[in-house]
Parts: sequence; C-alpha cells; structure tokens
Amino acid sequence: MKENRTGLGIILRDSDDFVLCGRAIFIDKAANSEWAKLDALLEGIRLAQSLNLDKVIFEMDYACMVNYLCKYKDGIITFGYRIKEVREMLDSFSKAEAKWVNRG
Repeated sequence: MKENRTGLGIILRDSDDFVLCGRAIFIDKAANSEWAKLDALLEGIRLAQSLNLDKVIFEMDYACMVNYLCKYKDGIITFGYRIKEVREMLDSFSKAEAKWVNRG
C-alpha cells in the first residue's frame, strides 16, 4: 500500500501445487490490510471463475478473513456486506473452501 494505491498478488495452483497462472494488479485506492486481503480474494475468485474452475480452495495467510468467511453473519457495515457478497460468489462453485495457511 503506497500513495493511494494498493498492490495485490494472486497465484493459481492445481492440486499438485503446479502454478497455473498468476496476476498482480494495482488498484487506485488506499486500503488497510483487511480490505486489501478482501480485494485480493475477490480478484482470485474472479480469476477462478474466468477459467471456469468448479472446485476451488482459496488459501490466505489472514486467519481473520477465513473466520469471517466461514462464520459470516449479515452485517450492516460495509465490510460485512462485502463478506456476504464474497460468500455469494463462492456459492457459484460446486465446491469452494477458504483456509488459512502459514506463510511465515
């Protein structure tokens, strides 16, 4: 995050950990890390949808985001609304899972 821009990186791998493709983008908004992780997840979902993938696992190193996705409730704040939107996008896959991975 720098100068009202946020950089996002997404890597798509198959079940054998072979890298299928990746994407790095910059969005023109300053975001805290929570929003940046959510934006990266949204881009990952869009990328998986564009490749017509049916069964997906989204791995991220932000445990709070995984908890939000697994135990989300309708919220009236903007972030809660976006989580609901992400959950609906995940429902477009026959099988979708969000899981935490240690990147440290």
